Amino acid sequence: MSAKPFVRESTGLVKEIGALDAFSMNFSYLGPAAGITYPLIFAPYLAGADWTLATALGALVMAPVVLMYFYLSRLIPRSAGDYIYVSRILGARWGMIQAIATIFVFTTGTAVLAQSELPLVVSPALQALGVSLHDPSLISLGNAFGYQNFTSPLFFAVTLAIIALSTLVVVSRTSWFARIISGMTILQLVSTLVMLIAVFSIGGQAGYERLFNSLSSEFGGPSYSSLSGTTAQTHFDLTSTLVLMATIMGFFYLYNNAPIYFAGEVKRPERGLKAGLLYSYLVASALGTLLAFQLQHYIGEAFYDYTSVNGWSSSSGGIPIAPTSLLSYVSLIFLNSPALLFIVVLGSLTWYVLYCIIDIAIPSRILFAMAFDGLAPRSFARVSPKLHSPYVSALVIAAITAFFDYAEIYLGFSTNGIVQYGINFMLWAYLLAAISAIVIAKER
Repeated sequence: MSAKPFVRESTGLVKEIGALDAFSMNFSYLGPAAGITYPLIFAPYLAGADWTLATALGALVMAPVVLMYFYLSRLIPRSAGDYIYVSRILGARWGMIQAIATIFVFTTGTAVLAQSELPLVVSPALQALGVSLHDPSLISLGNAFGYQNFTSPLFFAVTLAIIALSTLVVVSRTSWFARIISGMTILQLVSTLVMLIAVFSIGGQAGYERLFNSLSSEFGGPSYSSLSGTTAQTHFDLTSTLVLMATIMGFFYLYNNAPIYFAGEVKRPERGLKAGLLYSYLVASALGTLLAFQLQHYIGEAFYDYTSVNGWSSSSGGIPIAPTSLLSYVSLIFLNSPALLFIVVLGSLTWYVLYCIIDIAIPSRILFAMAFDGLAPRSFARVSPKLHSPYVSALVIAAITAFFDYAEIYLGFSTNGIVQYGINFMLWAYLLAAISAIVIAKER
């Protein structure tokens, strides 16, 4: 095995991605606002877990993985990321296994992300706007995108629309693709900062409790204490904290390497990849830790645990906003400030859409590279001469994603999240990449 792995010099892809674009790709791939709240669905079953500590420790534990990818991307600055590293260093067979596993994870996962956008963002966003603007029709429309309507034709049609729009961004000119991601990420970052400032300004957990009680009473709902007193407060438990840390790593920090899949399209690769991998990880980790702290100590751990599972309504009524995500809890602060609420909602709408865009773009680059290596039909390697994008591979990935979207909604197909992402992705992506890094480091 030679000291320098073979890399193809010409693919037809053009370097049009800047440092800000690379930063935006990875920040939105991590997505702290959405990424930190999803693993907290397990928090009610982990008594004594410290959410803030678990989030901070998870960031530290995953930091070496980020450094490993920065090291590999400097040695082999080519698009397709893990597939290129593994196939060039460990051999084509391992590269093929890694590629198929990654494509399966992303195509099935993107369908889930498109579905998640509706009950976790669109539904509470419309409901919050309806309450703020005193428009019952918006509340009713928001109800149509709740989990209870998962199999409705409207729900399915909108998930397909999200996949289609995401694909349209991916097949657009690379510079447009990068600018769209950067623009949406800036909007997400601004809205996240607005949420953080607002929660810190509410006056602690007592202030949030007063706000909730005032709003809930308007709709005949229960009090804050009645929704949090039923959950027993427990002392700190190290084991529960470490389990929660592992869960947060699997659903948040695991997604820390988006720029490596576009490294061959990054201008000034070392500067761009440093911003894309290192700086974005630091910012996303800091924001994720702050959000976890606010959920635990400002919104209230016991209140969040109970209401995220049982809701915050009673037989006599309640706030008509489904408590399905961070947006639901924070939106209460902005109901009397429609302009700020609109900013928060716009930023929140990017959470899962950005996931979808990047999760279609990544396997399209892998399929594109496989076609160059003769492991996929040659037509998958076509690049638009005007757009400089691998449009055929992107359309193929989109078609597979749409199939899984239909299968998951109507055919009962499902993948276990922990197995899918925590095991398959760690085993076939991160482990093989780590072995590749060790091999090439020894040879150098």
